[in-house]
Amino acid sequence: MPAPRPRIPGVLFVVALVIAAGISSGCKQEEREAIEAKCDASLRLRAEELAKSSPDSLLDVLGKATGPIDDAQRGKLEKAGARLGMVNGDTFTSRVPVKKLGSVAALDFVMSLALSQTREPLGP
Repeated sequence: MPAPRPRIPGVLFVVALVIAAGISSGCKQEEREAIEAKCDASLRLRAEELAKSSPDSLLDVLGKATGPIDDAQRGKLEKAGARLGMVNGDTFTSRVPVKKLGSVAALDFVMSLALSQTREPLGP
């Protein structure tokens, strides 16, 4: 009777798959927690609505950072998916694709994100 073949390559493949799944789900969990902690209710609700119908839609966001935004932080925001508009000290406006909101919220220097709203001037 021939000796059984070791199944090490198959076992390594399964282990690698489990590790990869853990890492990817951990990132998503981190992003979900950041959205819950840093995004206001109106932004979370709007993002949930759009995520179902068109995750590439852009959200107009007003953000607050832990301090004045420098060039390095500006680069991190843009890399995370934010299209920056106005930056004034620690406050910024941006357009963020729904599917990238978690990446922006997960940045350590981002304190809060709110749905930006357009206001009409008061009439006479």
